Amino acid sequence: MNKKTQSPGGKEVETPTSTLEQPTQNIRIWECVEKECIAWVREEFVTEAVPACPLCKSAMVRSERLVPLAKKKVNRTFLLGRRR
Repeated sequence: MNKKTQSPGGKEVETPTSTLEQPTQNIRIWECVEKECIAWVREEFVTEAVPACPLCKSAMVRSERLVPLAKKKVNRTFLLGRRR
């Protein structure tokens, strides 16, 4: 089931909902200004001062987005010398 929400840029975005709510975090992003384009990039992955959209090459504006919190993988320690 999807829920329609409006992003800070004014675009309607469909976000999946589930019966179990996931923890979320607010992140800084660059969002395309074109209404038809849905591209956005996390701020930490941008290398230019003012990036161009990777899909349509239009201008991008800064915004924020609420995304599910990513779980960090646990480093597993393996026993040396043990055959499987």
